[in-house]
Amino acid sequence: MPSLPTVAIVGRPNVGKSSLLNALAGRRISIVQDMPGVTRDRVSTPIPIHGRYIDVVDTGGYGFVDPDELTDHIRHQIELAMTQAQLVLFTVDCQEGLTIADQEVATLLRKRGIKTILVANKADGPNKDTMLGDFARLGLGTPIGVSALTGRNIDQVISSIESNLDLSSAPTEPPKPQMLMAIVGKRNAGKSTLVNSIAQLYEGQGDRVIVSELPGTTRDSVDVRFEKEGKTLVVIDTAGVRKKRHMVTNDIEFYSFHRAERSIRRADVVLMLIDGTEPLSEPDKKLAQYIGEQFKPVILVVNKWDLTRAEARGRLGNAGRDSDRVDDTALMEKYRGYIDQELRHLEFAPIAFITAKEGRNIQGLLDLAQRLFNQANARVATHRLNEAIRQIMAERQPSTPSGRRARIYYVTQTEVSPPTIVLFVNNPAYFTDSYQRFIVNRLREILPYAEVPVRLVVRERERQTPTQTIDADQDSKRPQKRAQIKAKPRRKAPQKSAGRAKRR
Repeated sequence: MPSLPTVAIVGRPNVGKSSLLNALAGRRISIVQDMPGVTRDRVSTPIPIHGRYIDVVDTGGYGFVDPDELTDHIRHQIELAMTQAQLVLFTVDCQEGLTIADQEVATLLRKRGIKTILVANKADGPNKDTMLGDFARLGLGTPIGVSALTGRNIDQVISSIESNLDLSSAPTEPPKPQMLMAIVGKRNAGKSTLVNSIAQLYEGQGDRVIVSELPGTTRDSVDVRFEKEGKTLVVIDTAGVRKKRHMVTNDIEFYSFHRAERSIRRADVVLMLIDGTEPLSEPDKKLAQYIGEQFKPVILVVNKWDLTRAEARGRLGNAGRDSDRVDDTALMEKYRGYIDQELRHLEFAPIAFITAKEGRNIQGLLDLAQRLFNQANARVATHRLNEAIRQIMAERQPSTPSGRRARIYYVTQTEVSPPTIVLFVNNPAYFTDSYQRFIVNRLREILPYAEVPVRLVVRERERQTPTQTIDADQDSKRPQKRAQIKAKPRRKAPQKSAGRAKRR
């Protein structure tokens, strides 16, 4: 698959760069808020241009002084986007007119010799086009007056992109990722650091997203696409989750949280990042509950393990000496027990211990994610499922209040990711929630679903379904006897004689 030509959207803060990306994509990709500095990282998405796909990248506001002291980080991400792009959409604000900040960006683009299309946003009607003349002084050609909110003249931007890019070698379909991994967790757990560690492993460049000790650095969900050995992997960096009361009073955090939830729904595998130096919190448990409700394969990733070991060493009184007295295996087992106790509904999920900042165990984490992906997409033959259910029924029968026997007539797998097993039974009420959990846990042990969620569906058997059951104590006599009874012809009613009918 050829690489996608890249188009970067740049400009000063609050000119509508994110709105322009959403208009070109035809759907909401970036968070749009009427305040400067919302976008910080590079947010990209594949977009079709007359049957050929390009990669369009949204960037932060150039020249924005970030109150959280991330100005240099944001500027670095913008410069990386411009360096890697074949074309830049330089976006200005038609209503505010030409500013000094616009001139600074234009000077930078001219010095670097980057091919540029000048887009004047917020030109909501033809009367606004009369205000475009000032921008000609930037020396970047005639601006295209558009309205990203209403879609006015977006088709002209698309046509201009097509005429300024060589799309002959661009792919006719977007590269299909082999696996989507969503990285979620509470604020400052190290999600962006993990993304950069993966970028370092795949691309040799560990500055794909902004990393800061400041909590809440990432605000949007950012798709980061990697190519390795002809395979595409997409990692979704998400905003950190906070307690619900904070989201009620902050629109950005509200949208960020719902983007994180959407990323979980999109993902093939979820990496739930846990700060190993802190106890599990309300946001951790809230995320874990949502992941469980969505039946998503999940790895519980304990980050900052080096600091956790250092704390354990300090508790032993060895803070200044070698860490040989800290049994790493025992410490991991203790932490596993703690997580299993706090997140009981995810006891099946594997746990990985990493130090994202130093890139430790990153390859092992990706290998584990691939293993879960394969398990979630495994399909088991019906005869093997029947054997597994027969074995489970032999171990433990469901108890029914009426004393009638619960029967399973048929079992089949209808879906993958998550594996969905359907049981056809005589009465679904006989199969309580606790017994269904018993079945699912045993299926994980018997079948190749050891570390992924399994969805179990219990349905009443339709009348046309054969009466043979999957019983643990089936013997050869019962089916034969049942067949003999069914094969016996019905007794015909005695016919009246012709003479008696005639007399009547």
